[in-house]
Amino acid sequence: MADIAGVRVLYTGDYCREEDCHLCAAEIPQFSPDICVIESTYGVQLHQPRNVREKRFTDVIHSTISQGGRVLIPAFALGRAQ
Repeated sequence: MADIAGVRVLYTGDYCREEDCHLCAAEIPQFSPDICVIESTYGVQLHQPRNVREKRFTDVIHSTISQGGRVLIPAFALGRAQ
């Protein structure tokens, strides 16, 4: 958070309040900014439950490898590829 001429400005990237396999859920700050700027790539997206998406993902990987194929998983951001 930055204080600019007495105005408290909070800037944050995309966040999630859902616990993840490798990331903790975002915490609610103990202060109230005057201005909050949030990057929201997935802010309005409706997703299937995580276990359904993970199962579909791993099924495709297993199917590809069992047929002798190779899998390359591109990751665009830190935290997505671990």
